[in-house]
Amino acid sequence: MQKFFINNQQLLAIIFMIVGMFCLSVNDVNVKWLSQKYPVWELVFFRAISGMIISLGLVMKFGTKTLKTQKPIAHIIRAISAVGCVVFYFFGLKFLMLSENNALAHSGPIIATVLAVPFLGEKLGIRRLLAVLLGFIGVLVIVQPGTDVFKIYSLLPIISAIFMAFSYLSLRFIMKTDSSISIIFYYSLALLITTIIFFPSDFEFPTYINLIPLFSLGVMGSLGHYFMSQAAKRADTAVITPFEYSAFLWVIILGYFFLGEIPNKTVILGGVLIVISGIYIIYRENNNTDKKNI
Repeated sequence: MQKFFINNQQLLAIIFMIVGMFCLSVNDVNVKWLSQKYPVWELVFFRAISGMIISLGLVMKFGTKTLKTQKPIAHIIRAISAVGCVVFYFFGLKFLMLSENNALAHSGPIIATVLAVPFLGEKLGIRRLLAVLLGFIGVLVIVQPGTDVFKIYSLLPIISAIFMAFSYLSLRFIMKTDSSISIIFYYSLALLITTIIFFPSDFEFPTYINLIPLFSLGVMGSLGHYFMSQAAKRADTAVITPFEYSAFLWVIILGYFFLGEIPNKTVILGGVLIVISGIYIIYRENNNTDKKNI
């Protein structure tokens, strides 16, 4: 029997992933708090501005050659999908509990598995099909359509997850040839252009104190994705993926201490089902990829 053990690089990758999820969860709390003071589109605007500054810094450091792409159409699809994912996720944070929004948004890999069949020609085996069904059951447990508990706002993170699925599929296609810096830059540019188009008419000039959390939206978001990329460099997807879902625990803990949120049993149960489904789907996908490379 083959023994399972974690080497130093894998342990470091797991730590990076947990820290990355913590950064993104802090961002969620920040967005939730700021959305009670400022329009959501204003928060997206500051997220875009700060993210663009960081991406320009990366381009200056590593050179404009990193922006070259062999797949401009895929970049456009990925950028638009990522923008839609962020915008609907931010709106979901305004109206839903952190844990509820996070759990529903994490159905993205489940949706991506279904979309990979018509768009990438992948086959959906019985095990992954059952995992997909389990994930959608988790979504139904949280949303509870047809009951008095159902909220129209619950559709916001689900729409975000659909955009996330398209972003994930296009990212898989782009990463084979293009740099991660180009991906960050074109996404940041698309987000900035979108916020200019939808610039809020009720824009409120923030106080000097609130400029710190507003600009930190891009900083913490970029840090979160940086730590995730560092984790991906050091360990296989099957090793680090379970710890990506630590974000669900982080938002429960942070939501309780900073916002006084206590998720109900259906949110926790549905979230657990989505987490189990997502972990298994990505594990199977990674396992199938390894077999193809043998």
